[in-house]
Amino acid sequence: MLTRWHCISLAILAVCAYHSSIRMATAPQTRTQWRAALAALPTLEETKGRIPSFFYAHGHPGLLWPAGLPSMMDWGIGGPGGPLSTFLQDFGKELLSKYRPKAVLVFSAHWETSSPQVTDYDDNPLLYDYYGFDRKLYDIKFNSKGDPRVARRVVEILQESGYSKARLSGITESRGRDGRPRPPRVQNGLDHGVFLPSVLMFGETSPVPIVQASIADTLEPEDEWRLGQAVSKLRDEGILVIAGGLTIHTFQDFDAFNPAKADAIYHEWHKAIINSIADSRTPEERKAALLALTKHRAFRKAHPREDHFVPLYVAAGAGQEGNARVLAGLFGAETIAFGLP
Repeated sequence: MLTRWHCISLAILAVCAYHSSIRMATAPQTRTQWRAALAALPTLEETKGRIPSFFYAHGHPGLLWPAGLPSMMDWGIGGPGGPLSTFLQDFGKELLSKYRPKAVLVFSAHWETSSPQVTDYDDNPLLYDYYGFDRKLYDIKFNSKGDPRVARRVVEILQESGYSKARLSGITESRGRDGRPRPPRVQNGLDHGVFLPSVLMFGETSPVPIVQASIADTLEPEDEWRLGQAVSKLRDEGILVIAGGLTIHTFQDFDAFNPAKADAIYHEWHKAIINSIADSRTPEERKAALLALTKHRAFRKAHPREDHFVPLYVAAGAGQEGNARVLAGLFGAETIAFGLP
């Protein structure tokens, strides 16, 4: 007769067997590994002046959680000084030194519109669109300039690509809800999906202008892919195109963010994302594999709502030609380069 402990042991063995049965291509997990992956990114000379596009994990307020401030959250890899924080510092430094962009065009999971909108700010305000946190989280500073000429160029390219209603969003237009106890009258600016990782990537004062564009509010992968395609020519004009989100984003299971605690289905999902890039031999295969991810049995567990996953398709559309590579295979927080030679 099996005792309770025999049953528990058998269950543990079953879980271990399940994990080992799902093959995963190798992806950078340590700082040494991701630094090597970043160093191996092609130079501008090798890309003939065309900057790759990137999907990156933009994190959450835990990235910049103040020292000494108590927290009830287990931030997993995304906490202050954790692997994601460290990666973003290395990532931003490499992008600036290797590609010397004239400006950054960033798409965030936190701005959805029916027709594309583009920020038109001289000095970028910040939209603290998170709520109920300690006041120290609303003291985070990130200073950056916009670039009205780049913003107008983005709108021009979008309109040429069929987005007839694409437009600028100016400094007098509210575009979200600010979480500060006394928010400004006009609630606008770079949202936290932009400014939180940017502090780590570019420093408290950015050396390069930043312009933000909205994603499609349909949240349909093909719509986001098409949006990325529309701005892809900016990569030839010295503009760095990046799109931020997370590959796991759920408030229904907070253990999902910690690989040591996450259920097996989240590990299966993580492996599926890595493999969709590593196993694709052509751009067509890669697109099919990436689009198929939203049909994966784990997708709705990892993303009750699609908003944080679909920026992946903007980056993939912007760099759909050539090759792609996982730069950081952090659990729930992968970063992927597209449009590589």
